[in-house]
Amino acid sequence: MPITRRDFLKSSAVAAAALTLPHPLFRGMAMAAPSDALFVLVQLEGGNDGLNTVVPIDGPQRTLYETARPNLQIPPASLLAIDDDPVTGDGLGLHPSLPELYQLYLQGRVAVVNGVGYTNQSLSHFRSEDIWFGGLSSAQPYVDGWFGRYLDGAFPGALVALDCDGTLVPAFFGENSNVLAVRNLSDFALPDDSLYPDLTAKKTALQAAYDDEAASTTGVQLTIGESGDTLLQKMDVYATVGTGWASNLDPVSGGLARRLKQVASVIRHDRGSPPQPAGARFFHVRLGGFDTHTNQGALSGRQATLFTQLSAALSAFYADMVALGVADRVLMMTFSEFGRRVAENGGAGTAGTDHGAASPVLVIGNSVVAASGGGHVFGRVPALDVLDGDGNLKYHTDFRAVYATVLSHWLGVDPVPILGGSFADVGFLA
Repeated sequence: MPITRRDFLKSSAVAAAALTLPHPLFRGMAMAAPSDALFVLVQLEGGNDGLNTVVPIDGPQRTLYETARPNLQIPPASLLAIDDDPVTGDGLGLHPSLPELYQLYLQGRVAVVNGVGYTNQSLSHFRSEDIWFGGLSSAQPYVDGWFGRYLDGAFPGALVALDCDGTLVPAFFGENSNVLAVRNLSDFALPDDSLYPDLTAKKTALQAAYDDEAASTTGVQLTIGESGDTLLQKMDVYATVGTGWASNLDPVSGGLARRLKQVASVIRHDRGSPPQPAGARFFHVRLGGFDTHTNQGALSGRQATLFTQLSAALSAFYADMVALGVADRVLMMTFSEFGRRVAENGGAGTAGTDHGAASPVLVIGNSVVAASGGGHVFGRVPALDVLDGDGNLKYHTDFRAVYATVLSHWLGVDPVPILGGSFADVGFLA
């Protein structure tokens, strides 16, 4: 039966990937080219409870913490003690289900940034994600992603970003950049279906279709054509990326470890200097399940289970980067759309926490530096006796200041045009 261009564009996974490209803003931003830095954005999806991530060990805040959380409190003896709060001097500890990350902290490889949030906190998952993804103020509508705007200026048209998930994270949406979203690298191939079994002929036809679209000088047709050409070219390259190698991530259970193995495989492939490198340097992975309204648990429960996966996976990924000789080039950063309310809900065995506000960010890599007072804790844990009208922690560090620090110190660009304003350097990178 005859195969039309429309048939191919509708049936092809490549076409679907091209059509997920972001929409426009910030056209033609001029920024300096970065070095060979690698960046992994780790999303804790659902709203991670920051107060049981970085926990008061002693002092007045500890008393308030125990009063607010009779069932969810973590005993001081169980906490993994880190440096004191640089503002109050109170002792702080990490959740006991983060032992591998704790070891990296003790080695000076983890910076803990407390009290991160934004003005007029939205308690909606969707709206708060838009704000974090967009990197703009809570009063502005989401248009495109903060990292997508960086890619637009630094890598227009290039495919240097990879989301190891079936859906492209909106933080990577931009106008001029291409981003690949695949759950598994093996999925990045022409679909093998009974209707069009000849993959060689299919690829030839697709190439012709995209070339035809790219002949247009403006609009969506041009975008589809150019992006389709890029994806077809990268398809052959990614087919040579092996994932069967012995990785420190192999024994780690959970979806996050699997996603990070994909990331590590791409980095390993390019580390070998192949004739055609994959070229991906910026990655997004996610770990879902942090919407702990019930059964959150303290020493065990849903958050502890997720932290066990997070800690083991990030530590194993870091070990892979050391083994590959690229650890100095890699920076990881966690984020979540919001924290949780201070007071627990429910009773013993079922207690959880509702949507909240400020929460910590973890930055992991060889390039993190100590705070001015020593240690790797930045900002204070928001005071439990100075809450907002909803009973939530008040933030102290604007999330865009965290982004600005990464953009300026790690990626080597001016963050002002990307974030729409100037933000104080948080100080966790030299």
